[in-house]
Amino acid sequence: MDISSEGLQTLAAVIREGTFDGAAVTLHLTPSAVSQRMKALEKAVGVVLVQRTKPVRATPDGEILLRLAAQWDLLRLEAAADLAGKPEAGPTTGDQRDWRDLPRIHLPIAANADSISIWLLPVVAEIQRLHPVAVEVLRDDESHSTGFLRAGQAVGAITSDPRPVRGCTVLPLGSMRYLPVASTDFIKTWLPNGLRAADLARAPMVSFDRKDTIQLDLLNRLTRQHVDPPVTYVPASVEYHRAVELGAGWGAVPATQIEPALAAGRVKKLGTQHVDITLFWQYWKLGSPIVNDLTDLIRDSAQQFLV
Repeated sequence: MDISSEGLQTLAAVIREGTFDGAAVTLHLTPSAVSQRMKALEKAVGVVLVQRTKPVRATPDGEILLRLAAQWDLLRLEAAADLAGKPEAGPTTGDQRDWRDLPRIHLPIAANADSISIWLLPVVAEIQRLHPVAVEVLRDDESHSTGFLRAGQAVGAITSDPRPVRGCTVLPLGSMRYLPVASTDFIKTWLPNGLRAADLARAPMVSFDRKDTIQLDLLNRLTRQHVDPPVTYVPASVEYHRAVELGAGWGAVPATQIEPALAAGRVKKLGTQHVDITLFWQYWKLGSPIVNDLTDLIRDSAQQFLV
């Protein structure tokens, strides 16, 4: 099986741009040349790699080679940085190069909004101090973030899915605990008689987005029956818990995030239930110092905040 770096580069460009014509522009080739490269790559591996739709999509076999393309690119850039050597920190003096002039390696990772808001940003800052990388954080619900891994768009993903993506390792991190809370005024207005199903069916509920099922899970536990309350959507972690504090509705907020408001009495917990969402770090099986250091930082930071 002869897989060339040229073929991988072409596959990645076709999927990224969505068309053969778009890939031709970014690769400075003719559409015919791009088509010939794709046919040669598919012939070399013996399987169809793309669905020739609009936009072009990778087949499951194509996703494997997309990850290989991204991994090859990371290892190539990492090797180039090692060969160049890391200059001494500080301004240039004479022939000495400035470490700030090192080219930065693109390092995409996927995560859910609450992890980004609560514990992931120190990891981003530290990995950029340790290595010449520029991190891109791709946000999606924890139950969907592995999609970036399958598409070769991220080196790793914080996810609630323990099933390993092909070519990836799974590291358990712990659980994010969510508490159902509401402001004191909201409780007086909408839930004056406790957590009755009839009241919860009409009381406004705050959800992150339409992929967010944590509130509905808690609602089923609280009422033991199906209810369909009006929903307010606030798709940002900090703003979500502020909306709950301000009385826009009741919601399930990470315990570490809502603790100050609970302690100050601005919100109260609804009942005794909670939801624990177990999180995992899925990452490429790759002998990369950058990915290894990133994994260590994620594990250590998660241990400080997760149950």
